[in-house]
Amino acid sequence: MSSQTPQTVDLMHLGQPGAIAAHLFDGVIVDPGCEKTVDRVVAALGDEAPRAILLTHIHFDHAGGTGRLVQRYPDVEVWVHERGAPHMIDPSRLVASARGVFGEHFDFLWGEVIPVPERNIRTLAGGESEGEWEVAYTPGHAKHHVCYLHRPTGTAFTGDVTGVRIEGGPAFPPTPPPDIDVALWHDSLDLVSAWEPRRLAFAHFGQTTADVPAQIEMVHRALDRFAEVAGSTDAAGMAEWIRGWLGER
Repeated sequence: MSSQTPQTVDLMHLGQPGAIAAHLFDGVIVDPGCEKTVDRVVAALGDEAPRAILLTHIHFDHAGGTGRLVQRYPDVEVWVHERGAPHMIDPSRLVASARGVFGEHFDFLWGEVIPVPERNIRTLAGGESEGEWEVAYTPGHAKHHVCYLHRPTGTAFTGDVTGVRIEGGPAFPPTPPPDIDVALWHDSLDLVSAWEPRRLAFAHFGQTTADVPAQIEMVHRALDRFAEVAGSTDAAGMAEWIRGWLGER
């Protein structure tokens, strides 16, 4: 793993390239993805054992493979917000709730969700600073979302806060229920912007150095527009509108 530039690992979820990424950087895994794709992270690590797994939040596409990785690397430390930590230690309630949404497709989509031993967990509140790393509490997408800044390289690992952006297309906010809070999301974007990062590394998908402020501003604008439309339509109408919005761009 390079000490200067994060490595984006394409997790090829369900065989789809460019959809979900993990990032490897300086002995750290950021958002390893789900258990179904964890072997791609292991392959990218090679012979190197990671010292830490940094979770931006505990949604399965970002964190579901963490327990499997801890089984393989039993000394690795897992950083996670204090609201998410109990669900990493005992994921049973989280999984039961998700099975109510995904039904019989849950295992196919995400694989097995393995508990993380409490001894491996480092709980975060936001505001922590350790060595070259800074942590910020960044709710809006999820109540337990954090972002990480690697100060020497100016790299902000932003999970879903700075949006979904595929192949340089428009950046837009992923808005699954139940935690969406538009006002808090704007505040979180402002917090990331205040870091003045030179690079964004995000899960869906990749990295950017060319237009960091522009991507953050795109998410600000799209978040307000999405919220406006959501107030006047149902779920099916919202999905159709988003497809049209993306197609136009």
